[in-house]
Amino acid sequence: MPEVWEAFYYESEIAKQHDMIIRPCAEGNDLASYGADCSGCMTVKTFETALHARLDVTKRNRNQRNNECACLLGADIGAYDTCGHLCRYCYANTNAALVRENMTKHDPKSPFLIGNSQPGDVIHEAEQKSWLDLQMRLEI
Repeated sequence: MPEVWEAFYYESEIAKQHDMIIRPCAEGNDLASYGADCSGCMTVKTFETALHARLDVTKRNRNQRNNECACLLGADIGAYDTCGHLCRYCYANTNAALVRENMTKHDPKSPFLIGNSQPGDVIHEAEQKSWLDLQMRLEI
């Protein structure tokens, strides 16, 4: 067993003890035998489970990082180095000092996550459409 996979095996065992599931993103299926759910991290099923509702997804955004990515959305909705939770495995934070600095720039009156618009910023309007499937069903 390669050393990195051995480490992953022990981490997946710790996750199981805490009722957590490790979902690597776009890493293939090699880690499935070590307890990972390799079906994708932010799939339609993941959202439906979290929302306790069905989704009617007619069009997927295919701007994913690579072809193996099964995520429903293909764009991040936050900003790197901004989350104060500092989770050890999070790809979105690379520098704890920068996270602390960015958190000081937060303006609760601003529509932005960090600070306010700056000269040269390009703001795009995003189409907002609900994918909630409100059709009632009789589950038999």
